[in-house]
Amino acid sequence: MEKIPAVMGIDVGTQGVKVGLFTLNGLHTLSYKRYNTHFPHPGWAEQNPQDWWKAIKEAVRECVSSAPNTAVKGICVSATSSTVLCVDREGAPLAPAIMWMDMRASQEAREISNIDDPILRYSGGEVSAEWMLPKTLWLKRNRPELYKQSYKIVEQLDWINYLLTGKWVASQCNTTCKWGYSSKDGGWKSEFYTAAGLRDFYEKWPTEVIPMGELIGPLTKQAGEDLNLDADIPVFQGGIDAYAAMIGLGVVNEGQMAVIMGTSFVHLVLSNKPYFHKGLWGPYPDAVFKDMWVLEGGQASCASIVNWVVDEMAREYGDDSIKAHQKLINEASELGPGANGLISLDMWQGNRTPFRDSLITGVIAGLTLNTNRAAIYRSLMESVAFGTRAIIDIFKSNGYQINGVVACGGPTKNSLWLQIIADVLQIPITINKFTEAGILGGAILASVGAGWFHSIEESAKNFVKAGYTVYPNKDVTAEYSFYYQCYLDLYKSIKPILHRIYNYRANSRRLS
Repeated sequence: MEKIPAVMGIDVGTQGVKVGLFTLNGLHTLSYKRYNTHFPHPGWAEQNPQDWWKAIKEAVRECVSSAPNTAVKGICVSATSSTVLCVDREGAPLAPAIMWMDMRASQEAREISNIDDPILRYSGGEVSAEWMLPKTLWLKRNRPELYKQSYKIVEQLDWINYLLTGKWVASQCNTTCKWGYSSKDGGWKSEFYTAAGLRDFYEKWPTEVIPMGELIGPLTKQAGEDLNLDADIPVFQGGIDAYAAMIGLGVVNEGQMAVIMGTSFVHLVLSNKPYFHKGLWGPYPDAVFKDMWVLEGGQASCASIVNWVVDEMAREYGDDSIKAHQKLINEASELGPGANGLISLDMWQGNRTPFRDSLITGVIAGLTLNTNRAAIYRSLMESVAFGTRAIIDIFKSNGYQINGVVACGGPTKNSLWLQIIADVLQIPITINKFTEAGILGGAILASVGAGWFHSIEESAKNFVKAGYTVYPNKDVTAEYSFYYQCYLDLYKSIKPILHRIYNYRANSRRLS
């Protein structure tokens, strides 16, 4: 019996890996495997890279075994951005990976941001402590032996593609958005990296850059054995997980915003012309589509802080987080905007945009002896919504018109939270029928590479189907506008205090 052609999307996220097998008719089978994050110091976050590969092997094997009637014709991986690891000549990790959310390179980010180079225009005039550049510089300064031993310093995506194909290559998506690469300026600017203290970047990084959707190479024999797949299956270049999800959401033209909701939130729009603003990341040229620009906003702590309430204040439900969330949703639904007088900051791992503040931390203000867990749960959901509004206000102030939001991710399953976000933004939010946009984006890229479609837009039109739309409640506009202004004022007023505390603790740790 002839097998059905299929393509595979692999989405390597913060909490686990998702693998999806798609035929022309859509999803055929799906698998998910988890792994853990470790937080050795305040502002630090690490993972064991071998956990990723173990999870990928298990998830791919599970998908393949449950779909024996399919033949995989292409693979594409997306992964977290600026999750950095050091490897030896055989590709073996030499230390835990520094996660995207890790803020240890704040000082290095400030120094790089002060370099007088026009390349910084493409990242809003600054770099983030999360990005590849400052993390590489931090390693060079603070782990000199590890830096010296490292054959390559790479991102999560680069390492996984190496295990699949045996080739060290970088994604044009990642390099453009987080490494200081610009196709408009000839690619790598050695004088910029020299000024940043990374004259030897060319030796440490994979410097062959491949655009999203283009062929990296065939699956190696060893990878085929590990994954229970045939060798020589073509592997196509992916990119940042959120950017793959933007494709998987069907946001392939101007006017719509993709919001990828999860541990963090990422806000993405496409534009036919560049918009420059210090409160946004970008404009990134050719990061996804040739001759188009991507603008990005982001929040570092979103589902993670809402989950914190469940973990710390709903322990009677044990490991049943779904039941715990539903209980808290029911309780928080009884409260109105403002969560009984609470106002919170969602910046538990710093602020990515629009304030670009790596030293700020979280706040819950307005606590009384009558405060309960439902109020805290709702206040934290509202704080994330306020953070998203602050980002959208920057887009609007620059003349970019957002006609609607298309969202995906775990928080979209929380009906109360989704309604709060729509109410705060006063913008409709659409949820597609298939919500795992990351793996779908990878599958769309692989389907084009495999020759099923002529373009990403054509493939997205085939695979992406709208589901339902959440409309804002006009009756709460005034209330949420008041609390949104309180959110902005709280950040401005408490920022100096939280910076002092962060610096005091950092200095004390170094002295000890």
